[in-house]
This record gives sequence, C-alpha cells and structure tokens, in this order.
Amino acid sequence: MIETVVHVTTLEQWKSVLDVWFAQDYRWNYGSKSYHEEYFERGQRFIRLISNGRILQGSFNRAFKPVEYSEFMAQQKEDNKMATVYEVSQSVFDELQRIKAHEGTSLIGAITLNAQFIKSILVGNKAILRYLADDPAIEFKVKETLYRLWRVDDTGNRVYMLFHFGTPDWSRGDYNAFTAPLEEIEKWQTPAWEIEKVDD
Repeated sequence: MIETVVHVTTLEQWKSVLDVWFAQDYRWNYGSKSYHEEYFERGQRFIRLISNGRILQGSFNRAFKPVEYSEFMAQQKEDNKMATVYEVSQSVFDELQRIKAHEGTSLIGAITLNAQFIKSILVGNKAILRYLADDPAIEFKVKETLYRLWRVDDTGNRVYMLFHFGTPDWSRGDYNAFTAPLEEIEKWQTPAWEIEKVDD
C-alpha cells in the first residue's frame, strides 16, 4: 500500500475522509475508529494512511505529495464505479467459497446454516449476501499476509521494529510496528530480529 496523505480544511471534510477509511476497516494507529475532532481543532489539517494500514494525523513523509480533499473524494467516486473488493483471511475466504457452492442445499439454506459466521465477518452482511448471490460488483480476495520484526531487549522485554522519520527504531507495542509483506521484511532482518506473522 502506498502512503496517502489528504489535506482537509473543514471538520466535515476531516470526518468524510475518515468515513471512507473506516468503511475499508482502517483504524487509527492504536486501533480506534473515532473521529478525534480534537486533532482538527488543534490545527491538524493532514490525515494520512500509512503502509501498515493505520491512520495518523500530523507530520508526514514529504516524499508523499498530499492530495486535496476534492481530489481524494473524486477518486473515491471513480473507484466505486468498479467492483468493491473486500480483503479477508484465507480461512474466511475458504468458508465463503464453501457457502457459495452450497452443495447439497439451496443458497438460502447455506446462508441460514452459516448465519452466525456471516455476521461475524466485519465487512457487513449486505456485501456478503450480494457476493454469495454472484453480484459482479462485490469481490472478496485473500488479504496479503503481513509480517513484522521483533527481538528481546537487554531487559528481557519483547520490542518491535518501527521507523521514526525514516530511521529504524523500536517500540514495546506491536500496534505501530513496521509491517509489510515477507519480501520487504526480509530486507530489514538482521541476526538481532525475528520475523513474526501479523495476526488477522
């Protein structure tokens, strides 16, 4: 994923950008889906979506040119004309394929038998039902597996690699760890760091 930085000028624009990202199941760096109006009120006018799929506010990598709110929303409208793609884990994808095949029963019967499972998927029941009914505008695919690096520090605590202003650093929490596909993670692994799969 490429870092996206959006420049907003009003609180309504701030909330609209977050609505788009929350709908795609992105969250703030610490896992919340709150509007955090206080950031905007303190003068923040940039929201960014970083490579690990987390939302941040404030400073950003100057290599990424900010897009204006109107340009961002126009791109969202253009993207919505194409199929909506939801990323899920391999196990969820396999289960959806099994339900969709509905061997030995009707599609309605398969959906009824698996109602609890369908409700547990965070993308929303409507999208799942449209997918199971072969709506070409809805697509599910397996989420790319992500990894991170960890090591034990000199006090015996597990720490995770992150980047702070482009420089490798560490943090005790995995919530802001550098996460990427295995090929990218392997470029940063040294004998001090172990590779760990990120849970779905």
